[in-house]
Amino acid sequence: MRVTDHMLFELASRYGGQARSRVEQAAVQASSGLRVNHPGDDPGAAGLLVQSRVAQARFDAIASAAGRASDELGAAEGALNGISNVLARARELAVQLVNPTYTAQQRAAAAGEVDQLFKEAVARLDSRVGDRYLFGGNRDGSEPFDASGSYAGDAGVRQVEIAPGVLAPTSVRADVAMKGVDPVTGATTGTDVLATLQALSSALKANDLTALRSTLDPLDQGISQLGVLRSQVGDAQNAMDTAVAASQAARDGERERASRLGDADIVESATALAQAQQALQASLAASAQSFRFTLLDYLK
Repeated sequence: MRVTDHMLFELASRYGGQARSRVEQAAVQASSGLRVNHPGDDPGAAGLLVQSRVAQARFDAIASAAGRASDELGAAEGALNGISNVLARARELAVQLVNPTYTAQQRAAAAGEVDQLFKEAVARLDSRVGDRYLFGGNRDGSEPFDASGSYAGDAGVRQVEIAPGVLAPTSVRADVAMKGVDPVTGATTGTDVLATLQALSSALKANDLTALRSTLDPLDQGISQLGVLRSQVGDAQNAMDTAVAASQAARDGERERASRLGDADIVESATALAQAQQALQASLAASAQSFRFTLLDYLK
């Protein structure tokens, strides 16, 4: 078959275009540092990269939500620690002033301190982080305890995702610890701690030793109830902190996976670019030489 000038031109154009395409692809890979810039570069890897990026976003969201929940639980523990000190001081006063050697005036003065302790307990139970009240269940937009010690929250327990599809509690039921509510039936079966503080104050003001003595067991029970609540807060905070660490580790693992799938090796990219440029130069040189010979044939 006779090779015509037109055929030579078509071959030169085709091979030259392919060489330029390889140079452009190698240049993009070398400059971007990415092996997969478009789905067409590697359809299988591109699909896996999309999955990995979605997973990274999911783990980031879990870590962020669990971190915020941990901060709230830390604030809740601080508030409960303050209430624990309130109850310890109230019991100390009750044990001390039940002694008959104290006078009515001394007990009345102690009643004033108990009233302040009551107000401090209510204030701590109305603690909040940002616009969220910590101890009102799902009713976290308003104060859960009023000035009289009545509970205005609900029986809800907030939850967040600590792993894909796994939820864990991020709040505790203050009505159970402070009002003696049974968590299952909703009936009052334990000690109303705030009512006990009020009863202690009334007994001191009335100089009623029998009534004063009757507050000792409820105060002990209230301290026990508060201890259970603090334990729950500690467990929940540990779960949140673990979720943050695990989610960040999983996110970093996905980033490494995405890097292996989509990142280009610097040395390999530079080598591929140099080879593609050499191939292009060789193609252009061969084409030029071929056309030069053809032109000489015409001139002979």
